[in-house]
Amino acid sequence: MRKFFLLLLTGALFTACIDKDYDLENIDTDNVTIGGDESKFEIPLARVLVTLEELTSSNGTDIDEIFSEADTWLPTQLPDKDDNGYYADVQQLLHNTSYVENELLPALIAQMGTDDRKLNDVADLLQRNYYAAFSSLLPGVSEAQFKQTFVTTFKENDFLREQLATEVKNLAGSYLTGIDADVEELSYDIERIDISDDIIKMLTDNLDPKGTANPKNTLYLAGSIDNRLPIALNIAPDFTGTDVSFSTGIEANRDKNDLPDTQLFAEDMQQIVRGVTIKIPVDLKKYYPGKGFDKGTDEEGKPVSQITLNLHLIKNGGLKLDI
Repeated sequence: MRKFFLLLLTGALFTACIDKDYDLENIDTDNVTIGGDESKFEIPLARVLVTLEELTSSNGTDIDEIFSEADTWLPTQLPDKDDNGYYADVQQLLHNTSYVENELLPALIAQMGTDDRKLNDVADLLQRNYYAAFSSLLPGVSEAQFKQTFVTTFKENDFLREQLATEVKNLAGSYLTGIDADVEELSYDIERIDISDDIIKMLTDNLDPKGTANPKNTLYLAGSIDNRLPIALNIAPDFTGTDVSFSTGIEANRDKNDLPDTQLFAEDMQQIVRGVTIKIPVDLKKYYPGKGFDKGTDEEGKPVSQITLNLHLIKNGGLKLDI
């Protein structure tokens, strides 16, 4: 079972109120109502932690390994840029050969001609992983001699530079268009939440039914996501056995990406309390090269979370207390 920290506390119903106003007019013969139609209560629910080791491709490769080599093949100045910097459009890599062949690869070769660091990084990668591919272009060059020979030849031999560049583009293009960005669906089993029936009744008893125009008494699942990855992505959590699901984009390297408020009804809340599995499909959208992946550990030596889902409930309208 993946880590799932339950934060729902009985006292939170009263300590986490945004609007605590109530008056004697809200008392009826059967129960006491705290607040009114304009009241809003926020109640902590859960925190889901996703570590780097949980983010793997369909063939089991860790996501940081997938993009480690891509860092070398991608030019520093990419066609697209936003507030986070230059990024590679992952979906374009996979589905648009023109994006790779006409924009990324020419920029890579041009940078290798002017940037010694990029040229050396590419030569290092070729020596480690692709030495055999250059045996016909650099005959008699040993693996130990390869890097320096490649660098010198690329800089000084105009004729061979074009042939070396062609092979580099073939290798880079094959890798970038073949990236396994099909991230395994995340799954989190939530066992029964230890919360009394009285509290569930308080939250759900007076909810306006589905289809109510301009409802006043509602319950929502809400929250935010902290994303420490250099990758923007889309997620689509689905609480199995309920009608609760949503889809949202998550920006890279950003704390508190807000989740959309998702309305809950009594049967949804009751099922979540009894126990539910959250299925979370993940689609990669943007990759920001050169920013790295955090492989650190916390005080207990456990991997730090790369994605943290902070979930809470929002109750609009009064809370009814049976007395």
